Amino acid sequence: MRRIVALGGLLLLWIAPALAQDSSAPMQDQSQQSVQAPVPQAPLKKVPRQTPKYEFSAGFTARSNYQPDGTKPYFSGAYASLDRNIYHWLGAEAEFTGTLKNQGVITGDSQVFTFMLGPTLYPFGHRKVTLFGHALYGLGDERITTGPFAGFGVNTTSTFEKAWEVGGGLDWNRWRHWSIRLVEADFGGASFTPVKSGGGSLRFSGGVVYRFGHK
Repeated sequence: MRRIVALGGLLLLWIAPALAQDSSAPMQDQSQQSVQAPVPQAPLKKVPRQTPKYEFSAGFTARSNYQPDGTKPYFSGAYASLDRNIYHWLGAEAEFTGTLKNQGVITGDSQVFTFMLGPTLYPFGHRKVTLFGHALYGLGDERITTGPFAGFGVNTTSTFEKAWEVGGGLDWNRWRHWSIRLVEADFGGASFTPVKSGGGSLRFSGGVVYRFGHK
């Protein structure tokens, strides 16, 4: 009997260290996992908005134009402009406008065309909504066509004068290459008639912008 008890005691002494080692291994693994530092992730880089090299815009325009009788009726028509961006805040612009109005048999059809050049400023650069301002100077042409009346035939007279314009507007850069010109407001003039007491004319425009090339 004593031999059996002694044999059992020796067997327990041999098994106990192995059991203790197996039970401590998972605890060590858990402690190592708990203190393992997280892997740092690289911060996302914000892609800067690129400045387009060229911007072509076209759309509807309406301008007030003073007349010999002192009135300022609004002429409607279209505009087109091309801007070459030199820096993200400065561009060079060329603009063409053409507006007309039928003022009756006696006064006739009046058409006003302008072609002007000048700088365009972007005070905040090109963003989702881009603010711009410009100052343009060039040439204006007013053509008045009167139809046959009281024995007189069709007659067209054309007057060329220096033209100028200052103003600005907002572009909504909705797509990669296309923008919407939400509004453009300009103040300018050309002395087509001797009536100058009314000052210059106002012009309001809206249209689309196509941007291509990048600086």
